[in-house]
Amino acid sequence: MQFVSSVLFLAIALAACASAVRIGSFNLHQYGSKKAANPTLTNTVAEIINDFDLAIIQEITDVTLKAPFVLFDALNKISPAPYSMALSERTGRSATKEQYIFFNRESTSGLELVKASIYDDTKHDYFERAPFIATYKVTNPGPSGVKLFSIMNVHLRPDKAYPELLKMRNVIEDFILENPQYFAETSTSHAEALEQNVVDATIDNKPSLKTDHPILIVGDFNADCAYISNLRQQLLRTINFVDFHWVINNEVKTNTRQTCTYDRIFVNGQNFVDAIVPNSNTTVDFAKRYGMTLSQALHISDHIPIKFDINW
Repeated sequence: MQFVSSVLFLAIALAACASAVRIGSFNLHQYGSKKAANPTLTNTVAEIINDFDLAIIQEITDVTLKAPFVLFDALNKISPAPYSMALSERTGRSATKEQYIFFNRESTSGLELVKASIYDDTKHDYFERAPFIATYKVTNPGPSGVKLFSIMNVHLRPDKAYPELLKMRNVIEDFILENPQYFAETSTSHAEALEQNVVDATIDNKPSLKTDHPILIVGDFNADCAYISNLRQQLLRTINFVDFHWVINNEVKTNTRQTCTYDRIFVNGQNFVDAIVPNSNTTVDFAKRYGMTLSQALHISDHIPIKFDINW
């Protein structure tokens, strides 16, 4: 009887994992015309992304704007079901500009894009590259209670990573101001959400944002090693983003050399956090998967993807 119960529990657990939606983020490290012109490299990148139902991409660098469509076509050639692509405009203060992408395979993600746009940083100049913000609707909401959520896709400037990350509280404030419909009918009112999102936090005035509309900050934060010290990371965890769940922690190394945790996933929204499959928040070691040397892996990217699985 005990054996039967164990088998049944395992079957239920495996079924839950099989139905889970996989969300991943990948900095492609200067994916431009040269990389796009290499079909072997592009197909490998597409195979890596194909593991994700929703893929959050940074560092598309082609000035001709062709590279994202080359990758999009390669991805849809190998995917069992079509992806849609939400592509940002080129963004960046300097001559070196980049694009972000959200690839969504709706048939497996259960998500429908509501809106996607670059954060309007023209009045502030907070960022080297303004975040790309997308809101998704869960088409068949389940026990999680998640119906809508928003992702802020970021690639923070390495030598300004800490101040740029602090400015993400301003981005959240503007998002709340511009989208009262997501907050007015939840357990947290629009006014309360604005009050709880403390922009200039201190030890005596910490943010405490609690809302039924989850907000995710995802991407290449450059949030470790030489760019954000352990002391500053502790301040971020305990003060500035104390109300966010850090899905990727420092034990998970996200650069290809496996030395630093540059890439992160922050989640605000307890219903979203509770729906994440335990121990699914990790990296995808594509070098091991494809039997690559370090040198070969670095040709793909100097980052490895981060991901988590979730049950709606």
